Amino acid sequence: MVSASQLQQACVVSERSESPVIKAQRLAYAIFQRPDLDEAERFFCAFGLLVDHRESDVLYFRGRTEQNIILVVRRGPHDMIGLGIVAATADLQCLSEETGSAVRMHKAPMAGSFITLTDPDGMVVEVCSGLRKLPPIERSFETAAWNSSDSKGRVGRPVRVDICSHLVEKLGHSVVGAAKIKDTAEWYQNTLGMIVSDFQFIIDDPVPVVAFLRFDNGDVPSDHHSFGIASAIEKGHVHSAFEMDSIEQIAIGGEWLRENKYKHSWGIGRHILGSQIFDYWREPNGDLFEHYSDGDVFDASKSAGYHMLSAKAQHQWGPSQTKEFTGEDKPWNLLKSLARRIPADDDLSVSRVRRLLKSLNS
Repeated sequence: MVSASQLQQACVVSERSESPVIKAQRLAYAIFQRPDLDEAERFFCAFGLLVDHRESDVLYFRGRTEQNIILVVRRGPHDMIGLGIVAATADLQCLSEETGSAVRMHKAPMAGSFITLTDPDGMVVEVCSGLRKLPPIERSFETAAWNSSDSKGRVGRPVRVDICSHLVEKLGHSVVGAAKIKDTAEWYQNTLGMIVSDFQFIIDDPVPVVAFLRFDNGDVPSDHHSFGIASAIEKGHVHSAFEMDSIEQIAIGGEWLRENKYKHSWGIGRHILGSQIFDYWREPNGDLFEHYSDGDVFDASKSAGYHMLSAKAQHQWGPSQTKEFTGEDKPWNLLKSLARRIPADDDLSVSRVRRLLKSLNS
């Protein structure tokens, strides 16, 4: 068994940058492309998002809170385009001067200013300030008083819940497959000041296969991860996660998605790294989206964790990872992606893929 200290000594990726250009504050939104906006609207509304504004070629979705637009879906070939990240106005100007990217104004309904950067994998990162706040929406779901074994606070009031779509709170995180995990992680660290919360490794390899990154807000706790980087066989979007308030809300959301004939991937369970209660679903185009609640939060003083990857390392309880979730139910797709990737000069190799799949099934 390899110890955490041995993994830390061998790891070739830094935990954080000593002198980042800025320290961004939080994740705001994700940007996707879909060929059929009507189909996208049906799925994301069933998933618990609400259309704030629609144009002929773009959809803007919100969650329950007043925070900001949390999802932008443009008409185009199926793809994830990028992320929106919030920074202070002064930091936006600093980043503009450092990178040479001009500060521009978001059009309605986004508002505020932003600059556009591109990470090492070609994903767009819009660093924003002054995004439009939204009218808050009251919760449509309140957890009933809980009758525990020694305290019966709910007397004469049966629990009856509506099986329907309940609004998500916010976009919690996105995970992407990267060509070179070291380059990508250190770009987010050096440019935006993000900190690694946890690494995962496979045997005999100093390059981590997963890095979970959070924002550095000093003494103010941030979500365990707002961005994840994986050495996945396919580059690009792995999954995006939206926060809900409770496990019951997640279960009800899943029941509604099931009634609407969407495909379940994995869950309900509790992760180890991040501790979230999770449930994963596929949209019609095949992308993976997660409902989660009760995730960890860390302030800037928390050091990174170092862990071996395995099937048992992914969750504390719940069903075992499904082959649908890992992609092993479609081996030909994995082989085609592997054939495209192997000639490239990046982290992936046949040997590494074998060890990765072995770890996921160990």
